[in-house]
Amino acid sequence: MRLRSKNALWQSQSPTHRFAQRRFDSADGLRGYRVFVAVPAGDRPVDGWPAISMLDGNAAFDDLRQADLDLVPGYALIGIGYETEGRHDVNARAQDYTPPVSPDAAPPSDSASEKEGGGDVFLALLAERVLPELTKEFSLDPARRMLWGHSYGGLFVLNALFKQPDLFRSYCAVSPSLWWHAPLTLHMEGASRRRAAGQSDLLLLYEVTEDPRGDERRRARMVQGRAMLKDMLERLAARPDIALTQRAYPGENHGSMFQVGLKAALTHKIPN
Repeated sequence: MRLRSKNALWQSQSPTHRFAQRRFDSADGLRGYRVFVAVPAGDRPVDGWPAISMLDGNAAFDDLRQADLDLVPGYALIGIGYETEGRHDVNARAQDYTPPVSPDAAPPSDSASEKEGGGDVFLALLAERVLPELTKEFSLDPARRMLWGHSYGGLFVLNALFKQPDLFRSYCAVSPSLWWHAPLTLHMEGASRRRAAGQSDLLLLYEVTEDPRGDERRRARMVQGRAMLKDMLERLAARPDIALTQRAYPGENHGSMFQVGLKAALTHKIPN
């Protein structure tokens, strides 16, 4: 397991942002969330700071550099992570970021955790506790916030868009794990709710790998994920309630898309 950097920016000082941390408990009380916050140092706008909420917050804040904060001088950044010494809590994220499935559904053969499908419970925690408390304490603008996630986190972003389209103004899904219990996400999209007014701003980013490597199972998963992505993009592009921006990144791989997608989110303006 790769440990968090001891020289991460959030452990020092920044000329553009001030750092803070907060702690929240899961709904079942069995694990804790470590939330990193970077708030602009200047005077806040009348409506509060627009904010980008990033899943896998430990890794996201470890990767932040001052050059990244310079891209968002007027934005607050929120890293929703776990109380772990590593960049990722594999079991916790597998439980929190994946959507619910039927009780008799078999887990994927290469599942990262025995406990999965807790996405709706985690979404409720964000909507009912984490976001309201952070919004009040750090003067955030509830009308201008983005949710960002990579891999399983990208899957969660789409689940949030389909279940609570008004919770965020923008949704950024990076290399979402659409292969997970496919075609579940297509069913979710078909039954999804619409935004109360206007359009949901969706940024969907994905890698283009010419030669899938790994064992036969992983190659099959990649092929399935590509087919799912094609169908999903066609559906989303046809929806009048979603403003879709899609970007393909030739030469990148699933892992490298974490930093690529993070940089893309920091340069994407949340609409008014």
